[in-house]
Amino acid sequence: MGPGQFITTLRKGKPGPAYFLHGPDRFLHEECRAAIIASLPAETREWCLSEIEFESKHLDRQLQNACQMPMLGGHSFFIFSDPEDFKHAGDEDYEALQHYLEEPSPFATVVFVAVEPDRRRRFIQLLEKKAEAVEMRRLDRHQAAAWLKAYLGKAGLDIVPELAEEIAAKFETSEGGQTRETGVNLLWLRTEIQKLIAARPKAKSLEPADLELIVAFREEREIGKLLKAIAERQFGAALEHLRSLVASKQSEVLLLWCIGDLFRQALKSGATQYGRGASAYPSRGGWNRNPYSTAEIAPIAVRKYSHQELLQALRHVRQADLGIKSSWKDSRILLEFLVWQIVAGKASGTLPLADAIPAQSVEG
Repeated sequence: MGPGQFITTLRKGKPGPAYFLHGPDRFLHEECRAAIIASLPAETREWCLSEIEFESKHLDRQLQNACQMPMLGGHSFFIFSDPEDFKHAGDEDYEALQHYLEEPSPFATVVFVAVEPDRRRRFIQLLEKKAEAVEMRRLDRHQAAAWLKAYLGKAGLDIVPELAEEIAAKFETSEGGQTRETGVNLLWLRTEIQKLIAARPKAKSLEPADLELIVAFREEREIGKLLKAIAERQFGAALEHLRSLVASKQSEVLLLWCIGDLFRQALKSGATQYGRGASAYPSRGGWNRNPYSTAEIAPIAVRKYSHQELLQALRHVRQADLGIKSSWKDSRILLEFLVWQIVAGKASGTLPLADAIPAQSVEG
């Protein structure tokens, strides 16, 4: 099943008992999460949606909660995620999941989310076998062009297929990992298209001349400078770059996604590298080297942060994401607090928010 089919199923109000969302495209993950939220009546979401960070040996109790009828009736969703893609799921967790999937709750849908799970692990194999798998892989240029045409159509704009494909090509990137698959970064593409629509409010279609208004490559460099400062634990520089990006109306969601992607790639590149020294990170060099790419910056974070700090950074990103999308009115403050937490290596809730953001000149 693809994410489109999953979203359609939710819109029809007929979700299955269990799903396994896996794959590297964070934009599609977020689209599916948004579809889950939208499928629940606004007045019941607080009671019928649980987002849970997986902890080994706690899964049985959490799945038991899924067997209870929601307080306000209706249908519940339990979304389980893990920065390490359930790598630490043990025999007890496997047995709890197996027992649940044999007799799933009629009152709930459980959703397990992973980016690059190890398919050799029993826990992952059980999810692939017993839950409905939804693959989250970046769209290729042609697929992204079709997505762009549909997205513009909802805004009342037309575009010829050739131009849509040319625009999509500007946002092709390579995912980290051993295979380094190329695909279109839809989040970045959507952000730039939103800016383009705002710049041309009376337009009925997009034209080749509009390509000049797309500044993705310049912004990639600016975001890369922010990520590099965070990777090097230079709080003052990171805060300066962050404030500049926010002032330029850069999407907070995109910035948050990029920060999270930095630490996820750092965890992947560092998984087998700790203890090997700097020589474990050979420079790519040559014409293809992009010093502002996350793949080039991630090894810096591996050297500057411990494994636990990398995991903690991902947890901070998730908390900030939930905050920005819920009740926070000033997402800029939340982003600044996030950067401080990461660079300073602070756990959640160690200081009141008002006291947690140092002056801009202070280095972490």
